[in-house]
Amino acid sequence: MKHEENNLKLSIAMGCRILIRFVFCLAALVGPTPLIAQAEEISGRVLINSEPAERAVVYVTEADGRPLPPTPVEKTIRQENIRFKPDFLIVPAGSTIRFENQDDEVHNIYSKAPENRFDTGAHLPHTVKTVTLKNPGAVPIRCRTHPAMHGMIFVTPSAFFSATDAQGRFEIRDLPPGRYRVTAWHPRLSPEEQAEGAVDLQLNAETGTVELRLHAQAQAGSDLSGTSDQDWRLVVDQIREALEKAVDLWKDGSITPATAKVMSAQSRLYGESGLRNAIAERLGKTRADEHEQQLDAFRKRIQGIGDEETTEAGLRREATGLIDGLTADVHKMTGP
Repeated sequence: MKHEENNLKLSIAMGCRILIRFVFCLAALVGPTPLIAQAEEISGRVLINSEPAERAVVYVTEADGRPLPPTPVEKTIRQENIRFKPDFLIVPAGSTIRFENQDDEVHNIYSKAPENRFDTGAHLPHTVKTVTLKNPGAVPIRCRTHPAMHGMIFVTPSAFFSATDAQGRFEIRDLPPGRYRVTAWHPRLSPEEQAEGAVDLQLNAETGTVELRLHAQAQAGSDLSGTSDQDWRLVVDQIREALEKAVDLWKDGSITPATAKVMSAQSRLYGESGLRNAIAERLGKTRADEHEQQLDAFRKRIQGIGDEETTEAGLRREATGLIDGLTADVHKMTGP
């Protein structure tokens, strides 16, 4: 009887050893049990041309650029003492802005932002107007009755965002672990410059740190998000017509009138219209100079200055390239 009892204990012990080995082997095959990670944060700095960028908007999307579904909110901007308060606001897409007129004057708030264009109309003292901003992007706000009033609303495609301080520092909290793309917007940056400066980050169950180093062609203080009452596309169309007319005159042998047409396009249409200054302010002086040099080179080609033979096909090709460049830059400044 005792011998049978010992055999039973031995069998049970051997069975336990086999079971333990099986569990360890299964764990090795399956891998460690995933932990339910807590929400964490991303922090860091934004630098533009190696200098800290204040009032940059940093937001997080999926690593492939898809937005993280935002939760719309309602925020208030007051018109007080002929100023917007606050004059800088960040909200997720789909949010509603309450414009409260606390002045004793009539306001008329509007924006020409391509994706969030609006106009409140006459806004009487001590009343409220509401606007819903559905699409991501910068929304410069102005007042038709008080041109000195300037404000900015940035609409993010994400529920996770932050604004930088004077040292370019930011913090984005309550993010679950995962792989993300961190993007910075600043009025000095073109869309291409923003995209080039984005950083992909794997956020584990700890704080992620990232430094966004961006390069801007526009000078410090430039605002590429600003809107203008001038329709630069019409100016570019006028430059196109002037260059095409110049080529027609050159083809007929009227070199002097053809030269005058190009000079008018360069000085009056490109320069005096304000297009050159707008490009210099928003895209950089170097870019504005490039257009100037191309127009000057086109004039010399019309006049037959230089060693290269002037042909109609060459002139039309050069004019097309010049106009395409201006069109692309106007698109960057004003949107579609």
